[in-house]
Amino acid sequence: MKKKLLTLCAIVSISAMAIACGDTAAETEEPAVEESAEVAEVDTQTDAADAEVSEEADDAASTDGSGEEGKYSVFTDASDAEVEAYAQKVVDAVLAKDWDSVGDMISYPIGSKEDNNLCNNKEEFVEYAKNTGFDDEYFKSLSDWKVSDLWGNWQGGCIDDGNIWFSGVNDEGFKILTLFDLRMGDATITD
Repeated sequence: MKKKLLTLCAIVSISAMAIACGDTAAETEEPAVEESAEVAEVDTQTDAADAEVSEEADDAASTDGSGEEGKYSVFTDASDAEVEAYAQKVVDAVLAKDWDSVGDMISYPIGSKEDNNLCNNKEEFVEYAKNTGFDDEYFKSLSDWKVSDLWGNWQGGCIDDGNIWFSGVNDEGFKILTLFDLRMGDATITD
């Protein structure tokens, strides 16, 4: 941006000089040739500055979520396709109520003692999901969700307006951090 501004200032200065000189360029051939060389140099600098700005914009688009690739780079190094495939896998398993598969996808502990829904491992989660279950409204909302609605921030990937959150956990790959009323942050609450 700084180079672009400097280039613009140079163009304005050269233009002002050309206007101030007025008829002097017409009196001799040499100043006109010299002026043309200066304008050509400024044009070259402008093109280079524009190319650099465009390159920076392309780089930003691929890493900050504004482009097609790198939309989730704020929480993972995985490709967009990998993130979206995992999100769809979570949604499909939850809607199918395949609690065994969902249990494998969770980062434990999840839930809280205070809410009487603390699950320290897969077995406790499967028992909770089968016996206590989840409100039908969660499933209704999730069934309307599309992978194109997936978004992420530093906390991870967000499915269905925050009803499900997932992120990379150590070297384990993606794991569910929040599932409906089971929240990871609540798991540390003690009596």
